[in-house]
Amino acid sequence: MNFKIEDGIPLPASRGRPPKYDLPLHEMQVNQSITIALPKTKIYQEKKIISNYVLRYTHKNPHKKFSVRMIDDGVGVWRIA
Repeated sequence: MNFKIEDGIPLPASRGRPPKYDLPLHEMQVNQSITIALPKTKIYQEKKIISNYVLRYTHKNPHKKFSVRMIDDGVGVWRIA
């Protein structure tokens, strides 16, 4: 097989799955929080999804720190630094 090396071909857009939650983490100041109301049966499962979303955000923004916790009526996200 012969392969042709080319210049100037743009990279196609990523087709990753869109996030389930679009949390306004970029707008949050230190000591602010968000509550995501959820049914009791979904809190544990959704906390994992939300924690992963926050973790991916903090990898791109290492100067911001967040805490994600289960609360009585859902999941809470706090900006701590």
